Amino acid sequence: MSDDSTSMREDDREWHASFKPSWGPEATLVYAMPSNVGSSEAAVLQDSKLRLVSEGRDVRFARFIPTPSLTPNSLSLQKSRTVITKEHGVPLATPQQIPFRDLAAAIGSGPAIEKSAWTLASILFDELQPGDLGGARDPVYEHRIRKDLLSSFWSSLCAGNAQEAVTSASSAEERAIAHLTANDIVKACEVLIEAKDFHLATLVAQLPADQIMAEDMAGQIDEWRKLCVLSEVTEPIRALYELCAGKVGICEGKKGPVEDQAKTFVISQRFGLEWERTFGLRLWYATGAEESIEAAVTQYYNDMRSDEPIKPIPAFTKDASREDILWGLLKLFAALKDAISFSSLADIIAPRNITDDPADFRFSFQLHNALVHLLPTSTDRATFDRLSHDFATQLESQGEWLWSLFVLLHLSDSEDRRKAIQNTLSCHAKSIAPDETAFPFSHLISDFKIPARWIWEAKALEARSISQDHVQEITYLQNANNWHEAHQTLCRTVGPQCIIEQDYDTLAKLLDGFGEGASKIAEAWQYGGEIYEDFLDLIKSPLPADETEEADRGSEKDPKASAVERLLDTLPSLVRERQGQFAFEEGIAIREIASEVASVIAKGDYKDLDASRILQLPLTDVQRRRVSAEMTLNRFRDAMGGSSR
Repeated sequence: MSDDSTSMREDDREWHASFKPSWGPEATLVYAMPSNVGSSEAAVLQDSKLRLVSEGRDVRFARFIPTPSLTPNSLSLQKSRTVITKEHGVPLATPQQIPFRDLAAAIGSGPAIEKSAWTLASILFDELQPGDLGGARDPVYEHRIRKDLLSSFWSSLCAGNAQEAVTSASSAEERAIAHLTANDIVKACEVLIEAKDFHLATLVAQLPADQIMAEDMAGQIDEWRKLCVLSEVTEPIRALYELCAGKVGICEGKKGPVEDQAKTFVISQRFGLEWERTFGLRLWYATGAEESIEAAVTQYYNDMRSDEPIKPIPAFTKDASREDILWGLLKLFAALKDAISFSSLADIIAPRNITDDPADFRFSFQLHNALVHLLPTSTDRATFDRLSHDFATQLESQGEWLWSLFVLLHLSDSEDRRKAIQNTLSCHAKSIAPDETAFPFSHLISDFKIPARWIWEAKALEARSISQDHVQEITYLQNANNWHEAHQTLCRTVGPQCIIEQDYDTLAKLLDGFGEGASKIAEAWQYGGEIYEDFLDLIKSPLPADETEEADRGSEKDPKASAVERLLDTLPSLVRERQGQFAFEEGIAIREIASEVASVIAKGDYKDLDASRILQLPLTDVQRRRVSAEMTLNRFRDAMGGSSR
């Protein structure tokens, strides 16, 4: 595409001139809209009141609508049971197995779907408790006990919808069927008895049917079909007989003359059942007492592939491509028993199957950490890493950056984990007090095992980029033992400023902060920090009181003389190495240091130093003339015998 706008099509020019939406810190969306367009009405975003108004368009800022219960007790419980270790020097969180019943208890009065999911997972995957076993100690009964627990749970799950169906039913038989869809056989019988249908009530009372009864009921239905009287039996009664025969899918009709025709229908569709009650029919009436949970799951799984139209779609959507998380847990249980094929854990716990909020990833993250121990190996690491990133972003956008860090500790790749942690620390460094014993600093290094060096480096980056406090930046970098960065900032920014402003105390304090660190950057230190140290020695060291003393001005014991000697060597070398290319303030500082060296020599305090070396110092023309005049004056005084110091 050409850069010449005159050769572009109109839509290309508009695209080039447009303001591209982008994401800023804390998941803030930055975008532009015409001034006369109202605020965004997106389901998950809300506009900030702050706008940058310009002619023709406004730059606006939007953030995700806060999600309630983003850090519930169940997540805190999982956090407390997570082991954090080091992998390649990077903290790594490893979730530990937690009984699902504990997670269900932690929910309290939280979201119903979460309570149901944890409860179902407890029934399917937790070890049975003594209270569940009752008097049965033989492990052979485990599948029957789990099925009984599931039956009780599923009855309570279906009770609400079943009661609504009872209220709207138009006949006693339909009301009985509605009660049976919640496994309430007693009430179904009561309804039939009230309607004086004692024969049907007697049959229903024997549910779930054994093999003999099921065969008898199936034979009765076939006999009606052969005698062409099936058309005289109402659909609700036919459905009740089918249930007694152990058939919960299709009610076969009969073809023939109009007067003998009977409609074929699917029980779940005919009586308006949701998927929960549709599966419940198979759990309660289509599998024998000795059959396991996976038998009912397999039957529903296979029926959906043939003639069962009611799919396990979540209640909050009509999208048939989504699957309810409860059905996902049932599938996982059956797959672990090798009863059905298993796709992936990622498909089961995908956020789209759990919530209608496309920006809510919390419960999916929790489910993954709770269920992953059930699988010997996981091939969905990339998917789970993306889930962790998404949930961490969601937490950070709502100010929960410490929780965000905890989530990022679960990333599988150590390098990806390191970058994500350091990026988050950099964004929130201002919230961390510079005290390793105070919260949250202590929490990060003791509980999250985050190296203190990373935190100090994050604070240094904040001091450099946001606060523009380069003195603090150097201090933080020194605390992080990042000597190269600290030294570079000293030489390019703080050191020159201190020289120009004559803030020698601050400079001395920063130089002292390097301590032994200076030896680790010896080559760079010679042309940086050491120059500033020698300069401070030059201006602060007292002159010898008497020239006749053993420690005279040219002696090695005089720090000022040593500083002058080193600066005479180092400054010209630095200029040659840098080819005279210095930042503006740095160049001024170097010339000020050179001027001070030249002035000391010009005064004649150190006669054994070659005064001609002054010519190699990086001085301005004005400084050279001033030094030359001072040297001439001193020589004249010496010649006249009136030299004074």
